[in-house]
Amino acid sequence: MKSVQNIVLFLSIFTLIGLMYIAYFNVYQTDDYIYSYGTRKLGVLNNIKDFYLNWGGRYFGYSLNTLNPVSYDSAGILPKIYPCFLFLSFIGISILNFKQYFKYSLKESTVKSFILFFFYTILLVSLPEHYFWVTGATIYYLPIISSGFLLYFIGKYLESEKKIWFYLSILVIVLLMGSNEVLALILLGLLAVFYYQKRSKEIGLLLIIGILFCFISFLAPGNFKRLDDSAGGFLIKWIKRIGVFGVNNIYIFIKTGLLMPLFIKIFENELRFIVKKINFKKALIIWSVSFLPLIFTAYIMNTMGRQFENLIFFYFISASVLWFFRFEKIKKYWWVSLAIIFLPETNFLPEKYSNYNLDFNVNSIGKEILYTDLNKYDHEIENRINTIKNSQKDSLILDKIKTVPKVLYFDEMSSVKEDKNYVSDQMQKYFDKKYIRVKD
Repeated sequence: MKSVQNIVLFLSIFTLIGLMYIAYFNVYQTDDYIYSYGTRKLGVLNNIKDFYLNWGGRYFGYSLNTLNPVSYDSAGILPKIYPCFLFLSFIGISILNFKQYFKYSLKESTVKSFILFFFYTILLVSLPEHYFWVTGATIYYLPIISSGFLLYFIGKYLESEKKIWFYLSILVIVLLMGSNEVLALILLGLLAVFYYQKRSKEIGLLLIIGILFCFISFLAPGNFKRLDDSAGGFLIKWIKRIGVFGVNNIYIFIKTGLLMPLFIKIFENELRFIVKKINFKKALIIWSVSFLPLIFTAYIMNTMGRQFENLIFFYFISASVLWFFRFEKIKKYWWVSLAIIFLPETNFLPEKYSNYNLDFNVNSIGKEILYTDLNKYDHEIENRINTIKNSQKDSLILDKIKTVPKVLYFDEMSSVKEDKNYVSDQMQKYFDKKYIRVKD
């Protein structure tokens, strides 16, 4: 196992260094500007209120995003350091949890945490949106890290019964319920399971607080304004929902299943420790929490995308225990998983359904570093922003960005022959222009 672990540890370190190198060329993108525009126009509190009433119930994530400093950060520092901060935070909180729950040394906890970060990275559906889109990372990546803190705080409370850890757990639950809907449902389900297995006044209080703030998040007026009211009768809508549920399940099962032999091989000791603590039925109940967000996303007809990444990670971790119970010997096929992660993204689906293509991101990261002139991309974006900022004209037609990265997040403005897209709309509002397009 050690040799396999060392191979993946090397890949983990290489991946982290590669991602941090790519982050050096990251820039502000769409939504960064519209959050800043709203704050400039309405003020922070009114902008938060406006998002809650008209956009959605992610009260914590949206509140953080209203503080986006693009108006003051002329050097564009935040997009370059924020991803790196989140990478290291993920690894850091993982170290604490490995030490807390498995009583590992700092060295062993660090090794396992780097490898866990690697698995997290290769599971991502949209690496650009999850890691390098500042507002997206706040909505989807930061909550995973916060969940790690919640896991640590609850572990410390159960071990020491010191109230400070309980109060910190309450605080994180309140924040997580306002981060994104998928994670809120997972957390609510886990709190219910936790209370079912360990009935106490304190755990009951955590569940009640979770339910209360979940309602605050889900009943936001903005959520109802954004509900998809697609055409079609009752039967057609439910056929679509069942179809979406089925396809999403199949995709997640295939992607996680392909990686499972390698994960079980490396985390064999941890999984064996867990299966000694719980039986198969309890593990199955925990894994079944995955179906809460799967049912929810199917109901609102969300196909695979960035909103599923919190779910995929939880599904993968919880399912690994079930696989270990029933199919431990699959670990001998670890080399198949290791080979698969180097393959390029599959390309057999049309653009509309491209998120269902399988991509384990290692190939994309390598190509980005080797073949994309990221420095040129950085300068092109900088020149575009300076041109818009310094122009006295109300209408601008700009050159297209010629160097388009695959790993960094980027979405182009509409051309002169197209209707205004959301990127052009946001740039026009932020820079107070009547018309901004790119050449056809």
